[in-house]
Amino acid sequence: MSRFLAEGDIIARPMLRLLDRYILAEIVGPLILGLLVYTFILLIQVLFRSAELIIGSGVALGTVGQMLLLSLPHILVMTIPMSMLFGILIGVGRLSTDSELVAIRASGISLFSLYRPILLLSLLLFGINVHLMLEVLPEGNKRLQELRLAIMTQGLTEEIQPRVPHTGWQGKMLYIFETPPAEDRWKGVFLADAVPLAQSQVVVSEWGAAQSTDAAPGAAGQVRLELDGSVSHTVNLDEPDDYQVLRQQEVQIALSAAPQQAATSVSKSIRELRLSELRRWQRDDNLPDTVRNLASVEIHKRFSFPAACLVFGLLGLPLGFVHARGGRSAGFALSIGVILVYYVIFNTGEEAARDGTVPAWLAVWLPNVLMFVAGVFLLARRNRDKSLLLQGFDRWIQNSLWSRLLRVKSRRDRQRSQRRERVQRARRSANLVLRLPELRLRFPNALDRYILLAFFRVLFVAGFSGLSVFLIADLTENVEDILENDVPWSVIADYYKYKSFSAAYEIAPIIVLVTTLTTFGLLSRSNEITAAKALGISLYRMAFPVVLAAGLVAGLAGVLQSEVLPAANSRVAELKDVIKGRESIQRRGQRADRRWLYSKSRQLYNYRFYDAARDELQRLQIFKFDEQYRLVGRLFAERARHVEDQWWLVEDGWVRTFDGAEVTGYAVIDEPMKYRIEEAPDYFAGGLTSPDEMSYRELRDYIDELRSAGQDVPGLEVSLYNKVAYPVISLVMALVGLPFAFRLGRRGALYGVGLSIILGIVLMVVLGVFTALGETAILPPALAIWSPAVLFSIFSLYLFLGVRS
Repeated sequence: MSRFLAEGDIIARPMLRLLDRYILAEIVGPLILGLLVYTFILLIQVLFRSAELIIGSGVALGTVGQMLLLSLPHILVMTIPMSMLFGILIGVGRLSTDSELVAIRASGISLFSLYRPILLLSLLLFGINVHLMLEVLPEGNKRLQELRLAIMTQGLTEEIQPRVPHTGWQGKMLYIFETPPAEDRWKGVFLADAVPLAQSQVVVSEWGAAQSTDAAPGAAGQVRLELDGSVSHTVNLDEPDDYQVLRQQEVQIALSAAPQQAATSVSKSIRELRLSELRRWQRDDNLPDTVRNLASVEIHKRFSFPAACLVFGLLGLPLGFVHARGGRSAGFALSIGVILVYYVIFNTGEEAARDGTVPAWLAVWLPNVLMFVAGVFLLARRNRDKSLLLQGFDRWIQNSLWSRLLRVKSRRDRQRSQRRERVQRARRSANLVLRLPELRLRFPNALDRYILLAFFRVLFVAGFSGLSVFLIADLTENVEDILENDVPWSVIADYYKYKSFSAAYEIAPIIVLVTTLTTFGLLSRSNEITAAKALGISLYRMAFPVVLAAGLVAGLAGVLQSEVLPAANSRVAELKDVIKGRESIQRRGQRADRRWLYSKSRQLYNYRFYDAARDELQRLQIFKFDEQYRLVGRLFAERARHVEDQWWLVEDGWVRTFDGAEVTGYAVIDEPMKYRIEEAPDYFAGGLTSPDEMSYRELRDYIDELRSAGQDVPGLEVSLYNKVAYPVISLVMALVGLPFAFRLGRRGALYGVGLSIILGIVLMVVLGVFTALGETAILPPALAIWSPAVLFSIFSLYLFLGVRS
């Protein structure tokens, strides 16, 4: 008997080794697929987060690629465990679906034996992840932050042009008068608050330069501004009697990048440290408790993230056995659910550990411990062929909950039968009947994939054609200025590169409408819609993937509006100035409430808002400079209204004159006084930053500031609501196009294109009318902007009533 067992064991070992390779082969393919998908999604997220930095600084394509490459280590340490879970769920689920796991279990092989190849793969990925966390990630993060800081520093030292206000630094406006050719520094520097507060300070220097600085423990990475021969002016704008002037030969000022430019944070600087450096931070009593807590959290994270590979490997086997009938979509959804739970617990614990509420080791390792316990419990129950749920809970689901669900289903079947009978009776007395579709949960099936493929194929062609027509039309308008001003080809290429973002955003609703009508026109032309209806497939069901695709386009348009367009439109405005030959006159800031304009008369203007209807400037400041770029005069007025020629009426303010660091004159403006300003009102109107160059949050904050100052700005409110409403129009136009598409019959795609052009013209007219009503305050801005979407939705619903599905 012992000899027989030994021989059987000899036979079993090769079988197990073969089985191990077979299971690994089933898991590795989905694992690689999941790794590519998850990594691509997170890379796109990084690209969107850095869009304003990339566009605003004019970063080269190679530098963008380097930034994404350096972001890979941080992304891979997260996506490797996620992909591990995804691969196990898909691979084991496939074996379960084909009853191969049942056959393996029937041969006497336990799930613990099946876990062996998964454990080996988990250990391999664990080792890779540990190497990434301890060696590759710190160096990658360090080089990434150096690259970002170099880009921002380059923006100061190389890309900033003289006479161009720069507001890319948090809370500050930097203005450079001159860049001598033989010097690596600036001549004439003016530094002020980007949005002047009550307590105002400005610094005027003879020379200046920018240097990057390393992040100190607990501090963000910064750029150090080195000024020589500086004079600082400090005053409370509301109480101007106390005015302080201080001369300093050498001044160093640290500038932090604005939040939208991804400034280095404390947590990011900690990620750049190696394990030995983290331990020194952890033991350094001179550091703040928050920084030491973060160091402790980061030390444990270096090992807890890789350990997630082992935990997910243990948890994936019993869960993969469960979703036998779910397919790959069920495996993907289940992996997302588990990962979401894991990271919610982890992030909650990390925040608690940062404040010292929970020990770092407990906060970081708790998700792994919980998942490990759940994995062992589920694997043990599945190995004994028991339900994954506890017996009492399982009995309650089967006997109580399931019976209730069956009764509900039976009641719904009866109600559906009664509705069908009522519909049949109604058809005898009415010619117009709305037939609602019966929703099916399986998506996407073969027909859905076929329709989606046709939709996106037409979308690509229509989008490329529409974008080409849009850009060619714009080129014909600018070609005369391009030739007259001898604009370099690099400027033209950059202009249309960034212009394509706003063009794609603007034509998205029309492109979706054209695509919807053309797609169903082609399907009708080839009798595929007729065949689908003959098989009992409702037109509503066929329209579902198109609605979903249109919703995806609307979502992408929303992301484009939020993350990319503000910086892209700002860059387009700057390049348009070059094309128009007015690059030396004025340039736009990145926010409308940061209005800084420089005139040829050596005056720098700052104001909160310009009311074009009243020719009035609010909270105006004027700084006058001499030929050596020294400040010689300064005016502040709450209001300034144009009265005639070059004369303005200024109110509630004061005026001072200077000779170096000495105040030579001071007068209070306690009643309206005429003041000469050489620039015409159109000069200030032309310097307005368009709402398209601001994000939703920036525009909302700007409107709030104007409201607090008593200014009513319905036009800006219309632009604010339009940032949310316009992307939704793409989805609405798909709903409008569908009933027309169902009526096309065999008239074909060309008929659909013509119809879409007519509907597009109607859409533009309606949008223009309601926008004008909102800007003139005839309608509330929110009502004016959302009315077209609501009206077109009601119109599409009415058209659906007559569709024979």
